[in-house]
Amino acid sequence: MLKKNYKDVDNIPVALENTKDAYVRWLIDESDGAKYYAMRRFEVKLKGSIPLHEHPEDHEIYILKGNASFYNDAGQEELVNEGDVLYIPPNEKHGIKNLGQDDLIFICIVPIFKNKD
Repeated sequence: MLKKNYKDVDNIPVALENTKDAYVRWLIDESDGAKYYAMRRFEVKLKGSIPLHEHPEDHEIYILKGNASFYNDAGQEELVNEGDVLYIPPNEKHGIKNLGQDDLIFICIVPIFKNKD
């Protein structure tokens, strides 16, 4: 068993070009002994955004705080609030815009993969 506090994990800028004021903490990953899934905590600051991008793995997202737009390159947009969940299929281009008056905070669960973009 392993216990941590999210504040003890480095809060690093999201490493995508044209990202604005977005940070990620790798809460649980291979370095903790996880073999199948990684848990990440994202913070997108007021008026922050993450541009369209894609990954080979699917995403499961739980909104902890805030209001945002999650959108894809097919024109679909989902407005999310605290308590909402999202599923993003593999290879679907997606982006995020913080629409609220506070930070957007969400948990993202992904399969373990070698490249931590």
